[in-house]
Amino acid sequence: MYAYTMNPGDVVCGSRTTAGTIITIPAGRQWCGSIMISASATTAGTATPTVTVTGTNASPANGTVVNRLSITGLALSTVADSAMIDLIAFAPAGNDVTLEFATGGAASAAVVANGFLT
Repeated sequence: MYAYTMNPGDVVCGSRTTAGTIITIPAGRQWCGSIMISASATTAGTATPTVTVTGTNASPANGTVVNRLSITGLALSTVADSAMIDLIAFAPAGNDVTLEFATGGAASAAVVANGFLT
């Protein structure tokens, strides 16, 4: 349980099945939440879906990969897996910060981010 009283709009969630922005953390705010990636590979080779922090003076730093799933596919079969992490990310005054998803060559991939602003 969190000892925090939220304001309307402080719950920030997002999901994607394609590459792009999952959520935006407004300037001067902190986001606390969980990120889950699930993906599958249907051919031989490795797929690496990722979630990356993007933003000037962000914390974690711009370009930091905060969640990565590595799946090694096999010929003639489907391999699937998932990964979940908890994250606290900060957007400094004057700069929004985003969490970006890349499918990393997976046959199918999805990401869900659920959290709140403080």
